[in-house]
Amino acid sequence: MKINLPDGSSKELQDGSNGLDLAKSIGAGLAKSAVAVYVDGQQRDLLDELPDNSSVSIITIQSDEGLEIMRHTLTAQILAKAIKNLYSDSKLAIGPTIDNGFYYDVSTKTPISVEDLPQIEIEMKRILEKKSNIVKSLHSEKDAKKLFKDKGETLKVEIIDDSDQTDNFQIYTNADEDFIDLCKGPHLPNLSFVGAFKLTKVSGAYWKGDSSNEMLTRIYGTAWRNEKELQEHLKSIEEAEKRDHRKIGKEMDLFHFQDDAPGSVFWHSKGWLIFNELVNYMRNKQKNSGYTEISTPTVLDRSLWEKSGHWEKFQDNMYLAKTNDERVFALK
Repeated sequence: MKINLPDGSSKELQDGSNGLDLAKSIGAGLAKSAVAVYVDGQQRDLLDELPDNSSVSIITIQSDEGLEIMRHTLTAQILAKAIKNLYSDSKLAIGPTIDNGFYYDVSTKTPISVEDLPQIEIEMKRILEKKSNIVKSLHSEKDAKKLFKDKGETLKVEIIDDSDQTDNFQIYTNADEDFIDLCKGPHLPNLSFVGAFKLTKVSGAYWKGDSSNEMLTRIYGTAWRNEKELQEHLKSIEEAEKRDHRKIGKEMDLFHFQDDAPGSVFWHSKGWLIFNELVNYMRNKQKNSGYTEISTPTVLDRSLWEKSGHWEKFQDNMYLAKTNDERVFALK
């Protein structure tokens, strides 16, 4: 089989070869750091069989894509398994990556708080000690649903039911643990590539983002290639918190926030004085530049938000009000 490389060259491999075989054919160093591949522009698992005459590039753990895959594997295979080990009544939902880290949503009868995070970290490190292989298998919709039904993972069954797929559901297994997870991947080929991590906070999140559904527990974390990168990130967060406007505003008696009005400011007298001085300064600058000032309503019919595109993208996060004649309005 022929494989086309990013530099325009090609490699001849045995039929049925995978990304690791390709990396080995290029060099031992590349094979040692390879964690996944791009096949015709799509990320695939390192051990997936490569199509003949496809364009392939190797993803290494040193790359940004490799770090993202490491974070995702850490969430889906390590954090999720640790939660199942420590909270036997828990049910798993989703575990995506986010900027600089990851989170996992779980349903559990036993409350999980920030104080529980160190114990979860200890369990995660215990799981990582084996450096287990991660094995992927493909399943029909019927078989995938049965696997998760048998384990009582009702939320995973819902995800399958909501999917547009009808076949080839990817299930990843930790070779040394009784654990499976449903995921589009790719994942690390084994857990030896996992670097340094820390669980950071716990919050609530509605299942599927719908307030009529169950409130899940969301566990956040951050992960990096090594301990040095992790500590640098944690230090930057610490420094940012020192300059947090919410903290400084309260300390200087300028303003504060409270749960009665999420995201809105309660101005104190000194803060309101500064605010108005800034507004006056801006108005004078605009007036001197030939601009005129207008004002538009704060509450608007949903039809305007539909035209602007806000309704389709952000309605779950908008403040809505319904009148007696069934008209729906939203706050600006």
